[in-house]
Amino acid sequence: MEKTGLKLTDLSDAQLVALALEENSQEAYGILYTRYYAGVYGHIARYVTQTEEIQDILMESFAKAFKQLGSYDPGKKFSTWMLTIARNTAFDHNDRDKVRSKNMETTSYGAVDKEVACVADAARSPEEEIIDSQKHEEFLASLDGLPELYREVAHLCLVDNLGYKEIAEKTGLPLGTVKTRIFRAKDLIAKAMEEEDE
Repeated sequence: MEKTGLKLTDLSDAQLVALALEENSQEAYGILYTRYYAGVYGHIARYVTQTEEIQDILMESFAKAFKQLGSYDPGKKFSTWMLTIARNTAFDHNDRDKVRSKNMETTSYGAVDKEVACVADAARSPEEEIIDSQKHEEFLASLDGLPELYREVAHLCLVDNLGYKEIAEKTGLPLGTVKTRIFRAKDLIAKAMEEEDE
């Protein structure tokens, strides 16, 4: 794909997906992740309350989406496709929790009903689009509000889409320190966004 004179962040979702599939561009994957992190986080938070669980489901949702990226239809909105995967993952998580807590084997019908409801309700309303846009602004504001210790590495990872190794080289920090700070930064961002919603 010709990218001369055009930053990857300026590309459309469909172009980024094509780049990720054709060239296994980690940067394209990273931009898609950053672009939809806040929206997916907010969407999952509608079904799950624990911050740690939301983060786990978010990571699992992106992993699933990127693994099945070839099944995405470029003629449809990437946000709808991504949020459907996130919602299904949240439902699966809730169903597993129910099975564990009640030790019952009769949840399959409910799970199927939820899957059907999810597919039927995949269309995005203008209100949801606005909420996602606001979520992204909240995400950026939360990132900017991080303590200086975490802000630089978080920005390099979540906005500039650099890998841990690149960040370590750029900042002169040990790789383990970079990973720890990014993990902590993500946790602080998630908590800040959660407080913003309350």
